Amino acid sequence: MKMQDYVRYSATKLKENFDNRNELVGPITRIFKNGNYQSFTLIASGSSYNSLLMVKDALQELSRLPVYLYTPEHVEECNCALWSNTFVIIVSQSGSSTNIISCQKYLLQRKISFVSLTGNIHSPMADYSTNIFDYGVGNEYVDYVTMGVQTLVEYFLLFANNISTLSESRKSAFGEQLLKVIEDQPGLLKTTEEFLKQNHFALAMNNPTFFCGNGPNLGVAKEGALKFQETLKRPAMYYELEEFLHGPDIQLTPNYTVFLIDDMVQKKHVRFHEVFTALKEVTPNAFLITSSSQIEQDRRVVKTSAVNNWILSLYYSLPVIQLVAAKMADELNTWPPHSYFDRFDKKIAIKTANYDQELIEIKQKWQLENHNKTN
Repeated sequence: MKMQDYVRYSATKLKENFDNRNELVGPITRIFKNGNYQSFTLIASGSSYNSLLMVKDALQELSRLPVYLYTPEHVEECNCALWSNTFVIIVSQSGSSTNIISCQKYLLQRKISFVSLTGNIHSPMADYSTNIFDYGVGNEYVDYVTMGVQTLVEYFLLFANNISTLSESRKSAFGEQLLKVIEDQPGLLKTTEEFLKQNHFALAMNNPTFFCGNGPNLGVAKEGALKFQETLKRPAMYYELEEFLHGPDIQLTPNYTVFLIDDMVQKKHVRFHEVFTALKEVTPNAFLITSSSQIEQDRRVVKTSAVNNWILSLYYSLPVIQLVAAKMADELNTWPPHSYFDRFDKKIAIKTANYDQELIEIKQKWQLENHNKTN
C-alpha cells in the first residue's frame, strides 16, 4: 500500500476504533482514574508529537487539568516531568525510536511512573514499560505515517471524553460529533481529489511552503510542514495565523506557497478570508481550507463540512493535507532522498539497530494472519 492508500483507509480504521472504544481506551482510563493526578505530561517526537499538539488543548478543555507537551530530549535536558501527581504518557508509533527509549530509561531511573502508547506492543519500547498499550493504528508500512496520526488523535479524544467533567449526555453528544467527522472523511477526500486536479501545476511547483493554523490546526500545520519536507523534499514552515503576519510573511514572493487552515469556527472565518484575499496580491499559490459558506467559489479553496466543535475541526483539515502530500509525491516521484543523504543516514540512527528486521517480522506475521483469514 502507498501512503495515499493509508490516508483513504484511515476513516475505516477510525470507525473500527470508535466501535471498540471501550476496549481501546478503557485500560488507560482506569489507570488515570485510580490515581490522584493533577496534570498531564505528554512526551513524543515527530508525527506523534504533532498529533499530541493537535489534541493537547482538547485534553485540557475536557479534563480541566493542565497539559504539558515535551519532546524526549526536552524532558531529559530540563528535568521535566519530575513533579508528583502528573500523569505521564510517552508515545511512539514504531516503539523503536532511540530518543523515546532513552527517555523511558531516564524516567525509570528516577522512579517516575508512565504509560507507554505505541502501534507495536512487541517493540523494544515494551522492554522499558510497566504499562504499554496499543493505541489502535494497526499496520502502516510506509516511512511517513498518516493513519498513525489520525488514530492517535482519535485515541486521545476518546480518552479525554472518557475522563471529562461533562455530563453523560454531553459525552454521548461529543462521541456522536466525532463519529460524524469520521464518516465525513470519504466525501472530504473526494473534494480534495478535485482540488488536486484543478491545482495540479501549482502544487507541482517546488516552492517554499507555509502552513498556518490556530488551536488544533496549529498541530495540523506542523504536521503538514513535516509531510511536505518528508515527501516532497520542500522547505516548509508552520505558524499560527497572526504569528505568520508578524514577520515571516515579509519574505513572500510569487514563488511561495501558503496553506491557510481555517479555524472552522464561524466568528474567526473573516480573518482567514482577509488574509487569503490579500495573499493573492503576492503569490498565485495561496490555498484555503474552510467550512465557511461565505467564501466565493475559487479553485484554490477546499470547502469542508461545517463543524460546531472547535476540538474536532482538525479532522476536516488533516486528511486534506495528508492526501495532497501523498498524491503529489507519487506524481512527482519525490520519495527518494538525495543520493548524498545515504551517507548521513548511515551515521545517524533514529531507530533501534534491529528496527529493519523487526519491521520485516511484523510484515510477515501480518501477511500470515491475513492469509489464514482468507483461507
